[in-house]
Amino acid sequence: MKLTAAVAALAALGMTGCQPAPVAAADGPAPAGPQSAAAFGVAFDHAAGLETRPCDGDMPRCVILFDPSAEAFMRDLLTVQVHEGPLETVAAAEAGFERNAEGRLMTTYGRFEPVAVEPFEVNGRSGLRAIITCGISDPETGFHAAAGECLWAVVNDGARSVVISSSGFGNGLEAAEAAVSSIRFTAD
Repeated sequence: MKLTAAVAALAALGMTGCQPAPVAAADGPAPAGPQSAAAFGVAFDHAAGLETRPCDGDMPRCVILFDPSAEAFMRDLLTVQVHEGPLETVAAAEAGFERNAEGRLMTTYGRFEPVAVEPFEVNGRSGLRAIITCGISDPETGFHAAAGECLWAVVNDGARSVVISSSGFGNGLEAAEAAVSSIRFTAD
């Protein structure tokens, strides 16, 4: 992919603004048209023109945010999945956030040394997040084990935790930042 196309895609994402994400339930085919953001208990904002679809395989309460206008290898931007359980339990099991010997939460996913996990709050809910070095692939140059930056974030409402992970490409990181900063829990 040419650098100018990547910059143009990122600029378009930034200029188009955000809108509520139509979130699809993962237990059947997505219905045509807008879908309820309360399908599995979360809603989030994203840039106009992006869409959601159920995750592949047997991943309940899971959607992928994608850019239908991006090149195929950069189309999937992030994954959003809801799990029952407390923040640190889900963060350890689903995002690889574990305490080190000193008691500090660190990443176990990604390349190179572990990264410190940062606590944050969004819409009155507690969360944990880290940006890790991750692998990306493209058809022109192949797999690059440490060329991407992936955001992993977990936000909890007291009973449920939503896990957001980005693709490693810049457009995925930007979309994940917008989703994480706007995550809202809704009725199931």
